[in-house]
Amino acid sequence: MLFEQLAQQYNPMIHRIMNKLHIYKNKEDFHQVGLIALWEAHTRFDASKGEFAPYAYSYIQGRLKNALTKDATFSDETVLTGQSELFEGVDPEPTPESAALVQLCGEGLDGRAGEWFRLSVIKGLSNPDIARKCGVTPAAVRKWQQAAIKQLQDAFSDSE
Repeated sequence: MLFEQLAQQYNPMIHRIMNKLHIYKNKEDFHQVGLIALWEAHTRFDASKGEFAPYAYSYIQGRLKNALTKDATFSDETVLTGQSELFEGVDPEPTPESAALVQLCGEGLDGRAGEWFRLSVIKGLSNPDIARKCGVTPAAVRKWQQAAIKQLQDAFSDSE
């Protein structure tokens, strides 16, 4: 059987697995991972060990779960900062005045938001590093970040 026919036959299975895993972003990429997994399952399949459909299902599902894990890890560790031209010519060393101003901004933050500000902005740690240091998940650290941003926005909007 040609792979094109196999792909056409098992395409609904790939989509069913993607829906079961709640994949809604980058669907084309994950569908491609599913097709590659189907091809690998087809080449590694041993008919003496059972039927192909259950083997293909578990193989594709496993590959999609691995891809989801890699995607989530990438999302947790990567911060997209925008256009690189915005940061050209910026002096990486802060002046004493700007460092004092940043420190002063963080003093008004309370709780975990203040801790995030101190570790991220002052010490320069990334969210995954903060999560490892504090023994929490990266999602928790993102919540701290959001709380810090909200507190800073509230503080500066009141001062106008």
